[in-house]
Amino acid sequence: MTKDRLRLTRRKLLAGAGAIGLAGAGSGLGTSALFSDEESIADNALMAGALNLRVTVDNIAHSSTIVRDNTTITPSDTADGTAVTVTVSDLKPGDWLILEWNPEVIANPGYVQVTSVDEDYANAEGENPESETDVTSPGDLGDALLSTIWQEYSDTSGGTSRSDLEGLDGTTDLADSGLSSHEQPDLDGMTSGGAHYTTMNEAHDVYESGVLLRDTAGEPLEVGENSHAAWFYQLLELPPAVGNDVQGDELTFTLRFDAEQVRNNDDPFDSA
Repeated sequence: MTKDRLRLTRRKLLAGAGAIGLAGAGSGLGTSALFSDEESIADNALMAGALNLRVTVDNIAHSSTIVRDNTTITPSDTADGTAVTVTVSDLKPGDWLILEWNPEVIANPGYVQVTSVDEDYANAEGENPESETDVTSPGDLGDALLSTIWQEYSDTSGGTSRSDLEGLDGTTDLADSGLSSHEQPDLDGMTSGGAHYTTMNEAHDVYESGVLLRDTAGEPLEVGENSHAAWFYQLLELPPAVGNDVQGDELTFTLRFDAEQVRNNDDPFDSA
């Protein structure tokens, strides 16, 4: 008698293995524990990005040491909304000073907006000498003192020249002249090149609603991105022909700096 060889196709082999498995599982019900296992990855953390705004200001040039010494600057470094208050007093016709402002955004690039704080802006009427004709409040210094913003200042020696100021910013030029370098203004702030410098009162009117810092192409400036700096220079000057009405007057103004992140922000400060 010829013995039949056991022949299992692949399909039959798999089916048989399955049947054995089922039988084994059925026979063990109620008598063995279920296999179990647990793994975990501990101490997972998500951290929000940081954005830190720091502002410094310095009186880098002035017509005299008296002007420097009588200019009070009180900066404070905070993360957002850094405010710097400046008090200018005892100015004489022909006096001037240049303030260097440097807002920095650390850790992540940000857009920066500058605001002249309305509730901190003050023109105080000083003592009234006999030669003064307008003795009513507010003081007259805000209508006489010119304030302009410049993009560059090429002299770092702290000398006594305004000629190194370059690139008059349109926010402080009523004529939008695009003046490339400083020119001596007349009593009304007009220059030979057609610029019209703003007074402190006029500059405050522009900046009290907030001005977004922009690059030379007019796009919002990404401060802190690829080492982009945001230095700008404020020139305060009292024309020589100013009369007696500004005597003893004192002007105080506060600039507040606010920062918003660049990432996922297509409309910084609502395009202010």
